[in-house]
Amino acid sequence: MAVPSGFDLTSERFFADPFPTLERLRTEAPVYFFEPLQCFIITAPADIEGLVRDSSFTARRATALLGSLGMLGEDELSRKTFDSLSRLAFFQDPPRHTQLRQLIMKGFSPSAVEWMRPRVVGLVQRAIAKARSDGEMNVVSAFSEAVALDTLAEMFVIPEVDRPQFLRWSTDLLKLAGGGVSSEEQKRAVKQSCCDMLDYMMRLVEERRKAPGEDVASRFIAAEDGDTELAGEAAMQCFQMVAAGFVTSVNQIANTVLALLNHPAELAKLRESPGLVRGAVEESLRFEPSVLSLSRMCKRDTELRGTRVSEGQFVFAMVAAANRDPGLFSEPDRFDITRQQSRHLTFGSGAHYCPGAPLIRMEVEESLRALLSLPRWELAEETLSYAGSNLQDRGPSSLRVRFPAA
Repeated sequence: MAVPSGFDLTSERFFADPFPTLERLRTEAPVYFFEPLQCFIITAPADIEGLVRDSSFTARRATALLGSLGMLGEDELSRKTFDSLSRLAFFQDPPRHTQLRQLIMKGFSPSAVEWMRPRVVGLVQRAIAKARSDGEMNVVSAFSEAVALDTLAEMFVIPEVDRPQFLRWSTDLLKLAGGGVSSEEQKRAVKQSCCDMLDYMMRLVEERRKAPGEDVASRFIAAEDGDTELAGEAAMQCFQMVAAGFVTSVNQIANTVLALLNHPAELAKLRESPGLVRGAVEESLRFEPSVLSLSRMCKRDTELRGTRVSEGQFVFAMVAAANRDPGLFSEPDRFDITRQQSRHLTFGSGAHYCPGAPLIRMEVEESLRALLSLPRWELAEETLSYAGSNLQDRGPSSLRVRFPAA
């Protein structure tokens, strides 16, 4: 059978509703070579779970990724950017990944995250206060960005005066995932943001060494101290968790609100039974995930379903496609907040399962509880923009919602 061609995987039209295209890929071309990015796209759940366990593929892809974006160079800024990104747990295989993950989990274990819940509740209430008086809000710029940024800042005890620059740094770093660094000016801006953010985290870690507390940076330092193989990693992994955690939380909060707006019967059900909040969060993670894919690089020639994959080629595993596979979920295209099955792949699988998953779940949950206290929700935008979305991350860049009095 001939492999279908011409799949649209990078336009804003695709990101506005990727699921019909992903379903076609899953059923017609489960291993698909996407010419524009010179990479393979896989969509079947078994293939995705197999990829992360297959020794023919590696997470050590920083050199290839930065090289493909023209971000490598001999200047100091380029070298520092590469040295920083290549050390992140995100770009490591076991056993190094195992060591770094153990350090990260000192600050992001479910119990450590649960300790933050009262603070998150306060941050959510602060973010929603203006909507209560105005009767409307841009859920992205006025709410989810504030909740995501302030939650991470509270976890690392970053002063409020310094927080706006983290929004700019995180926005710049997101361009690496989306390939939005075509001009030399953009490349330099991304490198500068990477280095500036890392420098800030290194200074923060040194301050915590002198005066440790209960914050995440102090926990990372405690895990690092006395282990020569982890020396210097506290600052690096602080950098990773702030940079990676911000956009995922922003998008998932917005995607959850939008899913409920698009399914008023489920929203009504949730209002009648607030105890369904956690089920609603889990279903939104499955149905409208902020993470579309995970990626690996082939480190030796191999095959996927009989298709040759050569050394150095990238494979994007579309977890959003697997989340709507009828083999995993009955009526997968139905949004159902009472769904009992929850084995979605939004946070990945295996050793690289997202360490920030408990935090994202809690942020979305508490955001939803607060927003449900507003009388009614009405979408105030006819057409949503998904500018900034990419094969890895997806969410509306703006989401204006009205909350008229009942």
